[in-house]
Amino acid sequence: MHIMENELISGLNNIGLNDKQAQVYLALLRLGRGSAYAVSEQSGLKKPTTYVILDELVDKGAAHRVPRVSKRLYKPVLPEVLLRDAEQRLIETKKLLPSLKSQGSSEPDKMNVLHFEGLKAFKEALYYRMDECVGKEIIGFYAKAEGMSPKLLAVCEEYNKYCADNDVTLRVFVPEHPSLEYFRKTDLLYKRIVQILPLITYSSAISIDTFANVVRIILNRNNQIVIIENIELAKTIREIFDFMWKNRSLAADTTKARG
Repeated sequence: MHIMENELISGLNNIGLNDKQAQVYLALLRLGRGSAYAVSEQSGLKKPTTYVILDELVDKGAAHRVPRVSKRLYKPVLPEVLLRDAEQRLIETKKLLPSLKSQGSSEPDKMNVLHFEGLKAFKEALYYRMDECVGKEIIGFYAKAEGMSPKLLAVCEEYNKYCADNDVTLRVFVPEHPSLEYFRKTDLLYKRIVQILPLITYSSAISIDTFANVVRIILNRNNQIVIIENIELAKTIREIFDFMWKNRSLAADTTKARG
């Protein structure tokens, strides 16, 4: 399967089609219209499976049965219509957000703990609830970059760009370490306000940051992130951070990225 094909299937996954449904939809799109046999030949799926999936696409509003023909034919819904309908469903679902949030526990001491492992999951964790950070600030204690793979560094670079593009300020403590020299060169570009601490004082290989009621514990070398959602924990981390920041004269070195 070509890379482009994978990307198309992944895109259709995002609007609610599973892999086989996406394959059949693409086959039908390429044919313009066709029988289950023709779609089966085009998609590479077995004919009985194709019959079932075509009917699933009709039920989902992604395909139509062609009326008044001697044999059963199917026609795809145009991609722009499919996307428009998906966007409309998302808009309608967003209206339910206050009601959905009200279903959650209101206990301030309740913790929700999520564990992410592997490069793909690590990236997912970095963007978890980041839509709430637009125009706001993330504070934290960042680790050395020692032992990070090139792929992980690329993920972090993409994340830093996302933060800058969405006006997210990062205000952080970091250790004075050679592995972070590249990041110090891009502090201004990526809106990081950094306080550098002597390695003898702060040498962590684990990062901790927080925003809203989210606390992230980041283990770079293991491609792992633990997310804890808890109001009181996030408040405690912020209070510790703010105390240290106000007393930054104790730090051996301080640099600021101007906005």
